[in-house]
Amino acid sequence: MTDARERWFPEDPPPSARRTRKHALAEELRGLIGDVLMLDVEAVGEAQLAEVEERIALARKAFAGLPDVREVGLHLAGDDASLFERSPLSGRANALAAPLTLEFDGARTLGHATYGEVYEGPPGLVHGGYVVAAFDDLLGVAQAASGVAGLTGTLEVRLRRGTPLHRRIDYEAGVLEQRGRKVVAWGTSYLDGEVLAEATGVFIEPRGGHPARLLIDPARNPR
Repeated sequence: MTDARERWFPEDPPPSARRTRKHALAEELRGLIGDVLMLDVEAVGEAQLAEVEERIALARKAFAGLPDVREVGLHLAGDDASLFERSPLSGRANALAAPLTLEFDGARTLGHATYGEVYEGPPGLVHGGYVVAAFDDLLGVAQAASGVAGLTGTLEVRLRRGTPLHRRIDYEAGVLEQRGRKVVAWGTSYLDGEVLAEATGVFIEPRGGHPARLLIDPARNPR
């Protein structure tokens, strides 16, 4: 495991019982987002709509006063700071995520996701913006295998076929080359072994290192 992976894309330990419950909360919210999207609002009764609004408001109030990682700083919040938890594409605690599940397999990064209606663009297909964003997340994790953790410089995605909803989409990514602060990564998505899209990304580590270093290193090694 490279230094870059250990720092910015750490190993994914088995979740604690409480973290599993947090993931379950995020999953419920994903379902709620879909419920709101698919609500036939012109057909629902006024009293029913008012009841739903009240219950959602009460759920929000239930979080008032609970500990919040922003009090210590999200990027210093231990496991909550991991991209496995907070990524908008693959974060298990992020209800906006599909989620795209990622794991390391040697030098490769593997992943899979099943997209519902909330990610729809053309009928029955994932919106192209989400297809591209998933590759940004995938390649952004994969590039750390080089030992360098950079920011996205360029990302080229070739959409060979539509990405369908409600089907498991598999992903694979790796590093093509690394030159100084520049890393070139590749990625491919599949449906039942058939290629859907291909991506190439160039990631560049800023002078002085990844922005996360400025947050993490001073906390671990205060001067």
